[in-house]
Amino acid sequence: MDWFNVSHIHPALGLPNTSHCLYASLSDVDVLQRLGLSGKRPSSGWSSSRTVPQGVIPFKSGVIFTQRARVEAPLSTILPAGSSTDLLLVLSLCSHRINNAFLFAVKSKKRKLQLGIQFVPGKIIVYVGHKRSVYFDYNVHDGQWHNMAINIRGQTVTLFTSCGKRRVHADLHYKKDEALDPHGSFLFGKINQHSVQFEGAICQFDIYPSAKAAHHYCKYLKKQCRQADTYRPNLPPLIPLLPRDPNASPSTPQHMEPSLQGLRNLTTAASLLEIGREGRTAGHLPKKAQVAQKHATEYLLLNTGY
Repeated sequence: MDWFNVSHIHPALGLPNTSHCLYASLSDVDVLQRLGLSGKRPSSGWSSSRTVPQGVIPFKSGVIFTQRARVEAPLSTILPAGSSTDLLLVLSLCSHRINNAFLFAVKSKKRKLQLGIQFVPGKIIVYVGHKRSVYFDYNVHDGQWHNMAINIRGQTVTLFTSCGKRRVHADLHYKKDEALDPHGSFLFGKINQHSVQFEGAICQFDIYPSAKAAHHYCKYLKKQCRQADTYRPNLPPLIPLLPRDPNASPSTPQHMEPSLQGLRNLTTAASLLEIGREGRTAGHLPKKAQVAQKHATEYLLLNTGY
Protein backbone atom coordinates (compact mmCIF):
# COMPACT_ATOMS: atom_id res chain seq x y z
CA MET A 1 0.00 0.00 0.00
CA ASP A 2 1.35 3.44 -0.93
CA TRP A 3 2.24 5.92 1.78
CA PHE A 4 0.79 9.41 1.89
CA ASN A 5 3.84 11.65 1.71
CA VAL A 6 3.16 15.19 2.89
CA SER A 7 5.98 16.59 0.77
CA HIS A 8 3.81 15.87 -2.27
CA ILE A 9 0.71 17.72 -1.04
CA HIS A 10 -0.64 20.48 -3.24
CA PRO A 11 0.07 24.01 -1.89
CA ALA A 12 -3.65 24.83 -1.98
CA LEU A 13 -4.09 22.66 1.10
CA GLY A 14 -2.51 25.36 3.19
CA LEU A 15 0.52 23.44 4.44
CA PRO A 16 3.52 25.50 5.55
CA ASN A 17 6.39 26.04 3.16
CA THR A 18 8.93 23.41 4.19
CA SER A 19 11.97 25.40 3.08
CA HIS A 20 10.87 28.36 5.19
CA CYS A 21 10.18 26.09 8.15
CA LEU A 22 13.78 24.90 8.11
CA TYR A 23 14.95 28.29 9.31
CA ALA A 24 12.11 29.16 11.63
CA SER A 25 12.50 29.23 15.39
CA LEU A 26 10.59 26.55 17.22
CA SER A 27 7.19 27.71 18.37
CA ASP A 28 3.98 25.94 19.31
CA VAL A 29 3.16 23.34 16.67
CA ASP A 30 -0.26 21.94 15.77
CA VAL A 31 0.75 18.64 14.17
CA LEU A 32 -2.65 17.93 12.61
CA GLN A 33 -2.67 21.35 11.00
CA ARG A 34 0.92 21.07 9.78
CA LEU A 35 0.08 17.80 8.07
CA GLY A 36 -3.10 19.19 6.53
CA LEU A 37 -5.26 16.81 8.58
CA SER A 38 -7.11 19.34 10.71
CA GLY A 39 -10.82 18.66 10.93
CA LYS A 40 -11.51 22.39 10.70
CA ARG A 41 -12.22 23.70 7.24
CA PRO A 42 -10.20 26.78 6.42
CA SER A 43 -11.86 29.65 4.60
CA SER A 44 -9.92 28.71 1.49
CA GLY A 45 -8.02 25.79 0.11
CA TRP A 46 -10.50 23.11 1.18
CA SER A 47 -12.95 21.59 -1.24
CA SER A 48 -14.60 18.29 -1.96
CA SER A 49 -11.54 17.39 -4.01
CA ARG A 50 -9.13 18.02 -1.11
CA THR A 51 -6.48 15.34 -0.88
CA VAL A 52 -7.00 13.23 2.23
CA PRO A 53 -4.72 10.31 3.06
CA GLN A 54 -6.21 6.90 2.52
CA GLY A 55 -7.54 5.53 5.79
CA VAL A 56 -7.85 8.94 7.46
CA ILE A 57 -11.37 10.25 8.10
CA PRO A 58 -11.73 13.94 9.07
CA PHE A 59 -14.51 14.88 11.47
CA LYS A 60 -15.47 18.16 13.08
CA SER A 61 -13.09 17.81 16.03
CA GLY A 62 -10.11 16.11 14.42
CA VAL A 63 -9.36 12.95 12.48
CA ILE A 64 -9.98 9.23 12.71
CA PHE A 65 -7.11 6.90 11.83
CA THR A 66 -8.24 3.54 10.48
CA GLN A 67 -6.19 0.43 9.85
CA ARG A 68 -5.48 1.60 6.30
CA ALA A 69 -3.89 4.92 7.29
CA ARG A 70 -0.36 5.60 6.02
CA VAL A 71 1.01 9.07 6.77
CA GLU A 72 4.67 10.08 6.60
CA ALA A 73 6.25 13.52 6.27
CA PRO A 74 9.69 15.13 6.32
CA LEU A 75 10.44 16.16 9.89
CA SER A 76 11.05 19.70 8.59
CA THR A 77 7.31 19.87 7.88
CA ILE A 78 6.70 19.59 11.62
CA LEU A 79 9.78 21.02 13.35
CA PRO A 80 12.54 23.40 12.24
CA ALA A 81 16.17 22.35 11.92
CA GLY A 82 18.04 22.26 15.20
CA SER A 83 15.03 21.11 17.22
CA SER A 84 15.94 19.03 20.25
CA THR A 85 14.11 16.25 22.04
CA ASP A 86 13.29 18.66 24.88
CA LEU A 87 9.63 18.96 24.01
CA LEU A 88 6.18 19.00 25.55
CA LEU A 89 3.45 17.00 23.82
CA VAL A 90 -0.22 17.79 24.50
CA LEU A 91 -2.53 15.03 23.33
CA SER A 92 -6.26 14.39 23.14
CA LEU A 93 -7.17 11.03 21.65
CA CYS A 94 -9.30 7.92 21.84
CA SER A 95 -8.02 4.47 20.88
CA HIS A 96 -10.38 2.29 18.87
CA ARG A 97 -8.33 -0.89 18.81
CA ILE A 98 -6.11 -2.66 21.32
CA ASN A 99 -2.68 -3.19 19.80
CA ASN A 100 0.98 -2.18 20.24
CA ALA A 101 1.01 0.66 17.72
CA PHE A 102 3.10 3.80 17.86
CA LEU A 103 1.20 7.07 17.94
CA PHE A 104 4.14 8.60 16.08
CA ALA A 105 7.81 8.03 15.40
CA VAL A 106 10.60 10.42 14.43
CA LYS A 107 13.39 8.72 12.52
CA SER A 108 16.76 9.98 11.33
CA LYS A 109 17.83 9.93 7.71
CA LYS A 110 19.46 6.57 8.49
CA ARG A 111 16.08 5.34 9.82
CA LYS A 112 17.18 5.27 13.45
CA LEU A 113 14.42 5.98 15.95
CA GLN A 114 14.98 9.34 17.66
CA LEU A 115 11.63 10.02 19.29
CA GLY A 116 8.35 8.17 19.59
CA ILE A 117 5.35 7.17 21.68
CA GLN A 118 3.98 3.65 21.74
CA PHE A 119 0.69 2.53 23.28
CA VAL A 120 0.69 -1.05 24.56
CA PRO A 121 -2.06 -2.50 26.77
CA GLY A 122 -1.65 -0.91 30.19
CA LYS A 123 1.43 1.14 29.34
CA ILE A 124 2.69 4.21 27.50
CA ILE A 125 6.25 3.86 26.26
CA VAL A 126 8.24 6.98 25.39
CA TYR A 127 11.30 6.51 23.19
CA VAL A 128 14.03 9.13 23.28
CA GLY A 129 16.82 7.82 21.09
CA HIS A 130 17.48 4.49 19.43
CA LYS A 131 16.44 1.63 21.75
CA ARG A 132 16.18 4.01 24.70
CA SER A 133 12.85 4.30 26.46
CA VAL A 134 10.86 4.75 29.64
CA TYR A 135 7.35 3.58 30.34
CA PHE A 136 4.34 4.63 32.41
CA ASP A 137 1.57 2.44 33.78
CA TYR A 138 -1.36 4.00 31.96
CA ASN A 139 -4.01 2.33 29.83
CA VAL A 140 -5.03 4.20 26.68
CA HIS A 141 -6.90 1.21 25.25
CA ASP A 142 -10.11 1.52 27.28
CA GLY A 143 -12.36 3.15 24.70
CA GLN A 144 -12.37 6.49 26.54
CA TRP A 145 -11.03 9.89 25.57
CA HIS A 146 -7.64 10.69 27.08
CA ASN A 147 -6.20 14.17 27.51
CA MET A 148 -2.57 14.20 28.64
CA ALA A 149 0.77 15.94 28.42
CA ILE A 150 4.17 14.29 28.08
CA ASN A 151 7.16 16.45 28.93
CA ILE A 152 10.69 15.44 27.88
CA ARG A 153 13.27 17.58 29.60
CA GLY A 154 16.92 16.62 30.02
CA GLN A 155 17.07 13.05 31.33
CA THR A 156 13.56 13.13 32.77
CA VAL A 157 10.25 12.25 31.12
CA THR A 158 7.02 13.23 32.89
CA LEU A 159 3.46 12.13 32.19
CA PHE A 160 0.77 14.63 33.24
CA THR A 161 -2.88 13.61 33.54
CA SER A 162 -6.02 14.99 35.23
CA CYS A 163 -5.14 18.48 33.99
CA GLY A 164 -1.77 18.35 35.72
CA LYS A 165 -3.04 17.17 39.11
CA ARG A 166 -1.40 13.82 38.54
CA ARG A 167 2.16 13.44 37.33
CA VAL A 168 4.63 10.59 37.12
CA HIS A 169 8.35 10.99 36.47
CA ALA A 170 10.69 8.52 34.80
CA ASP A 171 14.46 8.82 34.54
CA LEU A 172 16.22 7.95 31.30
CA HIS A 173 19.42 7.08 33.26
CA TYR A 174 21.61 8.20 30.38
CA LYS A 175 22.38 11.22 28.30
CA LYS A 176 20.00 11.40 25.38
CA ASP A 177 20.70 12.71 21.91
CA GLU A 178 19.80 16.39 22.00
CA ALA A 179 19.23 17.23 18.34
CA LEU A 180 16.75 15.66 15.94
CA ASP A 181 18.00 14.95 12.44
CA PRO A 182 16.70 17.84 10.25
CA HIS A 183 16.64 15.41 7.33
CA GLY A 184 14.65 12.86 9.29
CA SER A 185 11.06 11.78 8.86
CA PHE A 186 7.85 11.86 10.90
CA LEU A 187 5.62 8.78 10.79
CA PHE A 188 2.10 9.17 12.13
CA GLY A 189 0.48 6.12 13.73
CA LYS A 190 3.28 3.68 12.88
CA ILE A 191 6.99 3.09 13.40
CA ASN A 192 7.50 1.66 9.91
CA GLN A 193 5.46 0.53 6.92
CA HIS A 194 5.27 -3.05 8.18
CA SER A 195 4.17 -2.32 11.75
CA VAL A 196 0.65 -2.27 13.16
CA GLN A 197 -1.26 1.00 12.68
CA PHE A 198 -2.71 3.12 15.49
CA GLU A 199 -6.48 3.11 15.10
CA GLY A 200 -8.50 5.77 16.81
CA ALA A 201 -9.60 9.39 16.93
CA ILE A 202 -7.20 12.27 17.49
CA CYS A 203 -8.61 15.63 18.52
CA GLN A 204 -5.32 17.35 19.36
CA PHE A 205 -1.60 16.71 18.92
CA ASP A 206 0.43 19.80 19.78
CA ILE A 207 4.15 20.24 20.42
CA TYR A 208 5.48 22.99 22.71
CA PRO A 209 9.17 23.91 23.12
CA SER A 210 8.60 25.07 26.69
CA ALA A 211 7.43 23.04 29.68
CA LYS A 212 5.32 25.93 30.98
CA ALA A 213 2.11 24.38 29.66
CA ALA A 214 2.67 21.00 31.32
CA HIS A 215 1.19 21.68 34.77
CA HIS A 216 -1.90 23.37 33.33
CA TYR A 217 -2.13 21.65 29.96
CA CYS A 218 -5.93 21.62 30.00
CA LYS A 219 -5.82 25.39 29.45
CA TYR A 220 -4.06 24.63 26.17
CA LEU A 221 -6.60 22.06 25.01
CA LYS A 222 -8.80 23.11 22.14
CA LYS A 223 -12.37 23.83 23.10
CA GLN A 224 -13.71 20.83 21.20
CA CYS A 225 -11.24 18.55 22.99
CA ARG A 226 -12.15 19.61 26.53
CA GLN A 227 -15.44 17.77 26.48
CA ALA A 228 -15.14 14.01 26.62
CA ASP A 229 -16.79 12.00 23.86
CA THR A 230 -16.91 15.04 21.62
CA TYR A 231 -17.96 13.25 18.46
CA ARG A 232 -19.16 9.89 19.76
CA PRO A 233 -22.44 9.17 17.99
CA ASN A 234 -25.43 7.53 19.59
CA LEU A 235 -26.10 4.93 16.93
CA PRO A 236 -27.70 1.51 16.78
CA PRO A 237 -25.31 -1.26 15.69
CA LEU A 238 -24.34 -0.92 12.03
CA ILE A 239 -22.94 -4.42 11.69
CA PRO A 240 -22.62 -7.41 14.02
CA LEU A 241 -19.67 -6.93 16.36
CA LEU A 242 -16.86 -9.42 15.91
CA PRO A 243 -16.74 -11.69 18.97
CA ARG A 244 -13.58 -11.78 21.04
CA ASP A 245 -14.29 -15.34 22.11
CA PRO A 246 -13.34 -17.64 19.20
CA ASN A 247 -16.05 -20.07 20.32
CA ALA A 248 -18.74 -17.40 20.27
CA SER A 249 -20.98 -16.69 17.30
CA PRO A 250 -21.63 -13.24 15.82
CA SER A 251 -25.00 -13.24 17.54
CA THR A 252 -23.52 -13.88 20.99
CA PRO A 253 -24.06 -10.78 23.16
CA GLN A 254 -20.81 -9.02 23.97
CA HIS A 255 -20.28 -7.19 27.23
CA MET A 256 -19.58 -3.63 26.20
CA GLU A 257 -20.40 -0.28 27.71
CA PRO A 258 -23.31 1.35 25.82
CA SER A 259 -21.23 4.49 25.30
CA LEU A 260 -18.57 2.46 23.49
CA GLN A 261 -21.06 0.95 21.07
CA GLY A 262 -21.16 4.03 18.87
CA LEU A 263 -17.40 4.37 18.99
CA ARG A 264 -16.91 0.85 17.62
CA ASN A 265 -19.61 1.46 15.03
CA LEU A 266 -17.87 4.60 13.82
CA THR A 267 -14.57 2.77 13.42
CA THR A 268 -16.29 0.08 11.39
CA ALA A 269 -18.20 2.68 9.42
CA ALA A 270 -14.94 4.37 8.48
CA SER A 271 -13.59 1.10 7.14
CA LEU A 272 -16.73 0.53 5.14
CA LEU A 273 -16.45 3.99 3.64
CA GLU A 274 -12.88 3.15 2.65
CA ILE A 275 -14.19 0.12 0.76
CA GLY A 276 -16.64 2.34 -1.05
CA ARG A 277 -13.87 4.75 -2.06
CA GLU A 278 -11.86 1.98 -3.67
CA GLY A 279 -14.68 1.36 -6.08
CA ARG A 280 -15.66 -2.13 -4.98
CA THR A 281 -19.19 -2.89 -5.96
CA ALA A 282 -21.83 -3.79 -3.41
CA GLY A 283 -22.20 -7.15 -5.08
CA HIS A 284 -18.82 -8.17 -3.69
CA LEU A 285 -20.04 -7.72 -0.11
CA PRO A 286 -22.39 -9.88 1.96
CA LYS A 287 -25.94 -8.58 2.10
CA LYS A 288 -25.65 -7.44 5.74
CA ALA A 289 -22.43 -5.64 4.92
CA GLN A 290 -24.12 -3.93 1.96
CA VAL A 291 -26.79 -2.52 4.26
CA ALA A 292 -24.20 -1.55 6.86
CA GLN A 293 -22.06 0.15 4.22
CA LYS A 294 -25.03 2.17 2.98
CA HIS A 295 -25.93 3.45 6.47
CA ALA A 296 -22.32 3.98 7.48
CA THR A 297 -21.53 5.93 4.33
CA GLU A 298 -24.63 8.10 4.74
CA TYR A 299 -23.68 8.85 8.34
CA LEU A 300 -20.08 9.75 7.57
CA LEU A 301 -20.98 11.84 4.56
CA LEU A 302 -23.39 13.79 6.73
CA ASN A 303 -21.10 14.25 9.72
CA THR A 304 -17.61 14.52 8.26
CA GLY A 305 -18.39 16.65 5.23
CA TYR A 306 -17.36 14.23 2.48
